[in-house]
Amino acid sequence: MIIELALLAAAAMAASELFLRLPLMRQVNVVLGTARRSAAILGSKRISDHWKEVVLPAYSLRIAGASILFFLLLCLAVLPVVLVGLFAPGGLAHWMEFLLRPFAIAVLCICSIFYVLVRTRLARA
Repeated sequence: MIIELALLAAAAMAASELFLRLPLMRQVNVVLGTARRSAAILGSKRISDHWKEVVLPAYSLRIAGASILFFLLLCLAVLPVVLVGLFAPGGLAHWMEFLLRPFAIAVLCICSIFYVLVRTRLARA
């Protein structure tokens, strides 16, 4: 159990570091900005329906691409938690089962929050 907790804390810190370093918020801003521009075009009376039909599919593709990239970045950020299962006692199946327990989820959250708080305070100093 102690080994699993240590692995859980290490995985939480690695995942938290990836969350801090990956451009997740940039992708969210791309999606939100494109959605705002799309809504502005839809609501505009000065733009003809023909041009709306031309522009909106391009905005849709941009939103879809940014959303897929955001999902891939999230998967990459969570990858350390899964990879630790390769080294965990009992193997990957046991690790995945362990991760679904409320205690493990709480430990992951607490370790991640603590790591992010300490890291951001150290970065400011």
